[in-house]
Amino acid sequence: MLYFLDCEFNGFGGELISLALSGEVSELYLVRPESELNGLVAHAWVENHVLPFLSLPDARPRILPRDQFGRALQDFFAGDAAPSVIADWPEDLVHLMQCLILSPGQMVRIPDLTLRLMNTSAYPTERTDAVQHNALWDARALRHAVVG
Repeated sequence: MLYFLDCEFNGFGGELISLALSGEVSELYLVRPESELNGLVAHAWVENHVLPFLSLPDARPRILPRDQFGRALQDFFAGDAAPSVIADWPEDLVHLMQCLILSPGQMVRIPDLTLRLMNTSAYPTERTDAVQHNALWDARALRHAVVG
């Protein structure tokens, strides 16, 4: 199945804040807990455009410590024999891959995973309810841009 990925992170090359996958039949939206984000010295842009929009009525996150994102991804992909993840920004794929690593030489068990980087933009979108810079809404907008 196809899954569309978006991540929010603390500026270019910064720490992961949230990760979302919007699939054909299911979605996953993970956000780090306030206790972890409170220690984050957020870039001003992130403070104004990302953090206020982490939880929305149509985008309720699953709050998990960053070190548990990999297990959540493992559970999410478990029922799919050949998941394919599409992103529109390379750093999103980097964060996804880093979440799969548990420790040196150890990763979560997932099915064979295909990654695709598309040179496309999710915005502007026809989705009037979309909230830009919320990872789940950005993943949904990317899915809408690619498959309608």
